[in-house]
Amino acid sequence: MSVQAHMRPNLHLTAWHRRLIIGAAVALSSQLYLSVWAEGFRVSAAAILYPILLMTMMRSSHLPDTGWVTGLCVMAVRIALDLLSGVPVLHALRLEFPAGVFYLCYDCLLCLFIRDRRSVSHLRMGAAFWVCDFCSNALNLFLSGGVPARTAGEAVLTNGLPAQDTGGMILSLAALALARALAAAVALWAAWYYHQLLLRQEHERRYQRLFLMTAELKNELYFLKKDSEDIEGVMSRAYQLYEHLGELEVPEEERALALSIAREVHEIKKDNLRIIRGLEGEVADAYDQEQLRLSDLLRILEDSTRRVLGEGRQNIRLECWCGADMEIREHYRLLSVMKNLVTNAVEAIQSGSGKGTVRAEIRPEGEQLVLTVRDDGPGIPPRAMRSLFQVGYSTKFDPETGNIGRGVGLSAVKFLVDELGGTIQVDSQPGQGALFTVKLPLAAVRGE
Repeated sequence: MSVQAHMRPNLHLTAWHRRLIIGAAVALSSQLYLSVWAEGFRVSAAAILYPILLMTMMRSSHLPDTGWVTGLCVMAVRIALDLLSGVPVLHALRLEFPAGVFYLCYDCLLCLFIRDRRSVSHLRMGAAFWVCDFCSNALNLFLSGGVPARTAGEAVLTNGLPAQDTGGMILSLAALALARALAAAVALWAAWYYHQLLLRQEHERRYQRLFLMTAELKNELYFLKKDSEDIEGVMSRAYQLYEHLGELEVPEEERALALSIAREVHEIKKDNLRIIRGLEGEVADAYDQEQLRLSDLLRILEDSTRRVLGEGRQNIRLECWCGADMEIREHYRLLSVMKNLVTNAVEAIQSGSGKGTVRAEIRPEGEQLVLTVRDDGPGIPPRAMRSLFQVGYSTKFDPETGNIGRGVGLSAVKFLVDELGGTIQVDSQPGQGALFTVKLPLAAVRGE
């Protein structure tokens, strides 16, 4: 184990640690209150915080142990404050005893009404809060009879008599309990909804990454398939050489060498095909969504490009625009086309001034879907226009590392566009950027 692992603090909280934290938090928050309705009637923040902490920090609890701890903590804090004010010890204990009973009674009733705090419905939870609050406060008032003191629910008996008649007091306690129960339930629902929202966002990000990975794999499969065709050609020519050597009556060792080369190339071809079939099988079910909206595709393109740019996003701005939203089936190919064109535009800007704008647009025009990618980079030299879509041709060269681009991005775009029966056009002038325009049959893009 590393030294850092030894030095890392253990942040695991036991059940008793959580109970003490709840007790301390409730004891401190019980000193925050408002006087409402009548003089001496106070509403404490603790009665709202307490059920929230019970439902979040003590989700596996089935016994009212937290009520004992919280009640003792509240009593200890209040008795200490009373002693500082000059109240005798016995009188302070009698004064604050009902406050501890409130939290113990609340936890006992909550354990009775809600057996599984992880799966309880929001409606049942709110109803349980209401009953627990009302019954605990009623018991608190009963224990405080004849004592001019505040209760844990912050209802105060003035001069030993209720501030209003019994019926009115019950209605007031019921209304107060309902308000606090709703506040606690709404807070827990808001926290649950926010958690679900975060989960959905993370789920969406994972699907985006999976979609991008699958699209890139499909893009690379094109080159693997092309390599298979090249290997097939090499194997055929090696076998033709073997037959031709037989006609020339050359030594058998040379003919055997030609045949051996043909066989070895054939084995390489079989291994390559096995890899292709394996990758095709993996990506076939990687992303099971048959259709994707154009707006979602552009959003995925924008997010992935910004992640690739990293800190460079401040210098290169990407603008995406969708003329009319619709669902498409050929989303993998469309994303590969747009991503390669946008990446090519970004690299062109980086090879020039390093600052600029890339604008990607998708819009339907009649029976065609038009894709355009425009940049304000250095442009494309006239002599490079003729070889722009050839495999292996690249204008990307890093003088510091000596690395040159693979030259497969634009050739892949040309291949995918041809597969969909579309066309691609390039307009560029040195120093004025470049414009790539792709026109695809709308029926092919929709999978019709």
